Amino acid sequence: MTALYRKYRSAVLADLIGQDDIVRTLSNELRGGKLAHAYLFAGIRGTGKTSTARILARAVNCLEPVEGEPCNRCQACVEILDGSAVDVLEIDAASNRGIDEMRDLRERVRYLPAKLRSKVYIIDEAHMLTTEAWNAFLKTLEEPPAHVLFILCTTEPHKVPDTVRSRVQRFDFGRVSSARIDDHLRSIAAQEGVELDPAAARLIARAAQGSVRDGLSLLDQCFATGDRPVTLETCRRALGLAHPDVIRALLEGLAVRDAAGALRAAGAAFDAGADPRQLLRECSRLARAAELVAVGFAEGVRLEADEDELCRRLAAQEPDGFWLRVLEEMGAAELELRQPVDARLQVEACLLRLCRGGSAGGGEERLDRLEARLGELEGHLGSGAREARPVGRAPGAPAAAPPPAAPVHRAVRTASEPSRTGSEAARSGQRTAAAPASDPPPRLSGADPAGQPADEARASGELEVDPAEVSAVGPLGAVAADSTGTVAADPTAGAAEPGAAVVSRLPDSLVTLEAWQVAWPALIEAVNRRDRVFAGVLRGCRPLAAGPDRLVVGAPYDFHLKQLGNPAKRPILAGAVEAVAGGPRELVVEFCGAPAAPAGGAAADAGAQLTDAVVATFAGSRITSTRLVDHAHDPVDEG
Repeated sequence: MTALYRKYRSAVLADLIGQDDIVRTLSNELRGGKLAHAYLFAGIRGTGKTSTARILARAVNCLEPVEGEPCNRCQACVEILDGSAVDVLEIDAASNRGIDEMRDLRERVRYLPAKLRSKVYIIDEAHMLTTEAWNAFLKTLEEPPAHVLFILCTTEPHKVPDTVRSRVQRFDFGRVSSARIDDHLRSIAAQEGVELDPAAARLIARAAQGSVRDGLSLLDQCFATGDRPVTLETCRRALGLAHPDVIRALLEGLAVRDAAGALRAAGAAFDAGADPRQLLRECSRLARAAELVAVGFAEGVRLEADEDELCRRLAAQEPDGFWLRVLEEMGAAELELRQPVDARLQVEACLLRLCRGGSAGGGEERLDRLEARLGELEGHLGSGAREARPVGRAPGAPAAAPPPAAPVHRAVRTASEPSRTGSEAARSGQRTAAAPASDPPPRLSGADPAGQPADEARASGELEVDPAEVSAVGPLGAVAADSTGTVAADPTAGAAEPGAAVVSRLPDSLVTLEAWQVAWPALIEAVNRRDRVFAGVLRGCRPLAAGPDRLVVGAPYDFHLKQLGNPAKRPILAGAVEAVAGGPRELVVEFCGAPAAPAGGAAADAGAQLTDAVVATFAGSRITSTRLVDHAHDPVDEG
């Protein structure tokens, strides 16, 4: 049994579908006898490239041409049609792509045709030829003998060397419209004596995506089911397409962020035998239509009446770019399906990302939660509370007023303050690390290092805070740490409204060291948007000096110094500084590491410094340490 796309292959140029400009140009060249010596036919699969090449081969050798078209009845045409003509060679460049094959072709080109008027070489998938093969073929292609015609066919013309494209006439075969394919499919169904439902023909034409051969193959597949007439439901089962109700339920679930509903619809599609790629493509097609309607380009949407109504409803629910994100996510998921992965898992993960990602207002909700947390933290720092209590503020709800702050400045002393001895710091075993944003606010200790009660410490205006807890505060504009490790709380922090914008906590003009200390978390966040690893390095650094046009950044360890001086990383930091400061600044990086520890605790302090550096650099990572002991100098037991 002959496949439909072979049985109904175009016999003359006039039979080509959707390539009117190419047909007109080649017909004029054939009638005028002014053919080029080489052609390049480019376009997607199934648009008529190889068929046109074969028609051209028959036309130049036809004994009785009709208006330049081959008659398909003379001996030359019959031999070319049945593949017995020795002077028409069709070469598959995918399997004959080397320099040896091109050298052999170059040698045979010189000989005259054995029987026909002209020798025709049709090189299919020409982009697969190697660079060496193109170089060997180039001179022959530029000046072939008068009796030779070269026709190159490719789906990827950008891979053909420019030196070749400049020596040929190029014709680009475009995608055929769905309407033209629809008419062609109905015509073939009528010739085959099979009743084809118009809606089924439209579905097949749309699934062909501009390829006539794909459309005929899909039609052949629907005919093979044996159902007569061929209905819309028959085509859906044969092509692995999901039912429209399932697609509608899936998209409506995405629109309202109903992850369970979207997954339930996807599961129903898979249970019905839907193909994962087809499911993603159908959803992407309707998501595209919804996005076009949302931006006001409804005339660019050509859908059925029920689909048009669905897309307008979806566009009204999510008018601000959500469906563009759906297109991007589903396109990425379809690319992943080319790998040997669990297709259902990829589709479900895509749907979960879209539902969990939130709408355009998701960022505002996260900002509300962050502001609530900052307000609570400021209130506790200002009032000297022993423990932070959860705020429980719902996203978008008005912020609760923070506890009143004492109208005095408070100096919050870290555990690394000089009042503590080196041995006490070593015994404490505390390590500074950047904590995730979800960690609770810092917990103030109950007594100072000298055993002073917390109440007395509050009365004196000083409280001890764990360094790890201070770093866990995150981007807090109202708290700043100077070079001595003292964290000064803004006297107005407790009175500030927790719901105020974070950016309002930054100083108006970043020209002083104190202002940069306040803005340092915002700078880290700006770097984090471009390079998370580099932001982790910057968390271990601090500003040393600042001016109207200058910023000095201190690197505590040699690793930080090298990273800040990296030419690839420097523009990221400079751009973040300019964004935060509102203008460019001269960046200077200086080493600000601590001096060598006393001899008594040198080994312990060195290990502590190394651990601090690793934790600060790889913030949020799980780190395992192993102590190596050198026994080379241990005394030998002579017993």
